[in-house]
Amino acid sequence: MYGEISELINIGRELHLRGWLPATGGNLSARLKEELICITASGSHKGHLTMEDFVFVDLRGNVLEGRGKPSAETELHLLVYRLFPEVRSVLHVHSLNSTLISRLSGDKVVLEGYELLKAFNGIRTHQTTIEVPVLENSQDMRELSKKVEEALREGPGTYGFLLRSHGLYTWGGSIREAYIRLEAFDFLFECELKLLLGGKR
Repeated sequence: MYGEISELINIGRELHLRGWLPATGGNLSARLKEELICITASGSHKGHLTMEDFVFVDLRGNVLEGRGKPSAETELHLLVYRLFPEVRSVLHVHSLNSTLISRLSGDKVVLEGYELLKAFNGIRTHQTTIEVPVLENSQDMRELSKKVEEALREGPGTYGFLLRSHGLYTWGGSIREAYIRLEAFDFLFECELKLLLGGKR
């Protein structure tokens, strides 16, 4: 249990230094047991996390332990855990690239032909395409989670999703895999942004 939290603390510090978790933005979570999730508390600064900045919830969102209040977006994390039993970590960042591309794209970002696509589990060649849904942000978490669930059920093999003007959600079978996906997505989004802004898209 404490190993996963220590890993999230270290990742929070690194992602903050990269500028991907500014102010109190973003949230990090891990599955500790089948129905036990730890997630960063609402208002916590991800560059200065301690053990006390985590709240423990079940898959229905009931708080089991912790002093703080779960992130307002806990339901989105829990949705991913419910849909994909193999997922052990969900990471959400407000990186500049993910935020900008969500504003400049339609209902999805198409990533095609990049060698780095092989960073995603199951992809063995650059000759492939993945689509990242872009959904309108909402403060109504029930409404938003329904839209996210529809998008994830419609697009098998989805590795993440974007909320417009908000940022990226991705996940993995381990905290490390989720972190690798974050890096891969951010690089690919930067490539696409430069193509868009250079008139190549």
